[in-house]
Amino acid sequence: MYQWINGNSYMNQVTFYPTNITLNSTAASHFSNVRYVRIGIDPQKKKVAIMPVEKSVIERNCIPKEQLQKISIGKGYGRISNKAIMHQIYTTLHVDVDTRKYPATFDEENNLLEIDCTNEI
Repeated sequence: MYQWINGNSYMNQVTFYPTNITLNSTAASHFSNVRYVRIGIDPQKKKVAIMPVEKSVIERNCIPKEQLQKISIGKGYGRISNKAIMHQIYTTLHVDVDTRKYPATFDEENNLLEIDCTNEI
């Protein structure tokens, strides 16, 4: 009898690099209609959250502009490039950001992608 192996094609997965956060195609699909996101850090749970920010929210000035990060969506990936954010994640959460993959889940209720930095893939 075969034991089937789980793949990651349908798994939200995020890779941390010293200069950026890269989302796989599944994770990036939650951000296909936006150009900006907000990034939050939860030091107690060692989680990073990425929240899509719609253009109408930006135009109404509901979010301070200094909290906005640009997200680039390519074919099969998404990328948020910012060395300062990666340094802050590293120093606040004490997790390695040098080509490390972490699982993520999309919280529909709160409209954000949560990255679990306690469970490296």
